[in-house]
Amino acid sequence: MTLKLGELAQALNARLEGDGSLEISKLNEIQVAASDEISFISNPKYLKYAETTRAAALIVPEDLEINFKNLLRTANPKQAMLKALQLLNHKERPVRPGIHATAVVHPSVLIPDSVEIGSGVFVDKDVKLGENIIIEANAVIGSGCVLGEGSRLYPNVVLYEDSVLGRNCIIHSCTVIGSDGFGFAVEAGKIEKIPQTGNVILGDEVEIGANCAIDRGSIGPTSIGDGTKLDNQVHIAHNVRIGKNCFLTAQVAIAGSTDLGDRVQMGGQSGVIGHLKVGNDVSIATRGGVTHDIPDGTMVSGFPARPHRDELRIEAILKKLPELYKTVKMLEKQVNKD
Repeated sequence: MTLKLGELAQALNARLEGDGSLEISKLNEIQVAASDEISFISNPKYLKYAETTRAAALIVPEDLEINFKNLLRTANPKQAMLKALQLLNHKERPVRPGIHATAVVHPSVLIPDSVEIGSGVFVDKDVKLGENIIIEANAVIGSGCVLGEGSRLYPNVVLYEDSVLGRNCIIHSCTVIGSDGFGFAVEAGKIEKIPQTGNVILGDEVEIGANCAIDRGSIGPTSIGDGTKLDNQVHIAHNVRIGKNCFLTAQVAIAGSTDLGDRVQMGGQSGVIGHLKVGNDVSIATRGGVTHDIPDGTMVSGFPARPHRDELRIEAILKKLPELYKTVKMLEKQVNKD
């Protein structure tokens, strides 16, 4: 999509300085932006690139001191950058309705005319599909699954039986939804498998990254609330309940029967052990390991995870340990002399 700079300023609620008639085709990094593209500066350390960039215009903070020909000034340049990406760079992939000749669809499944089913797709019996769904190559949809309207499955996604997706869900390649949870019992030295009889339920607008594993519940569902986003390589164990509008970044793992509230944010490689309650608006820092319940509105870090300020104090003290060790050794020598 191409916009005049003045139109873009209006859409971003930004203050224009310069030529509003310029045609802007795309948002790009400041180092590589072309003469018909816009870029941004949200961190002063990138100011040096303003002297050499070919960009037609820059999105900058309201109070940034900069000498540049065309500017969009805003109180929140990061938010403006995201909006510009949506307006200029995002190209919505249209649905191409129809069923590929190599797809296998069970006769019991009613396919709406607006649905696209790609090559090598397998759709088992009693699946229910909403309108405007895209199912890309080699995806597998198990029996009894329900897919809400506008949802999209990228290549090689697998939905085990009875999985339920809400409206406008996005599932990226090689993710598996509804696989058995890790449920076993030891009886007389023998490992017995516990039947996993639940399913997985995703709310509306849920996005799951590539290579994720969402286990079905052993009894009852594993559930993920509306608007929640999972990065790549996330593992959600059986009977976990995740609230609305949560962010779980790469390699997060949540053990069985744990509840996450709404708007929880988890940094990369962080995790929560089983049967815990994590409240609303909780932030868990990168590599944080949660071993106890976390109340609403708390930020935790470290392993075991503790309030972030406490963890920072501990880290500061740990840095002084070599110096403290030398002091203790010196005092020991002095005591021994006496």
